[in-house]
Amino acid sequence: MQICPECETKTTLYTMDLTPELIEEMAMQEPCADYAGDEIYKKRLDVCKKCRNLTGGMTCSICGCFVQLRAKHKTAVCAENRWPL
Repeated sequence: MQICPECETKTTLYTMDLTPELIEEMAMQEPCADYAGDEIYKKRLDVCKKCRNLTGGMTCSICGCFVQLRAKHKTAVCAENRWPL
């Protein structure tokens, strides 16, 4: 029986001691061909930090993404249509 790569990744992430700071560090190291730029990235995170759907300072409770990773991408959109800005 093969293990689903996505489930394997999620299992690994769940066992890590994730913090918003660690996710931010991971986001900064992630290669991003469509980087939105520092100003837009900061504005998007400011919007996310005020959102009622942000869980643990890092996860969107609607779509399940790590907001620090999603906000980097120019083509990404917010599940509640709060950005792109």
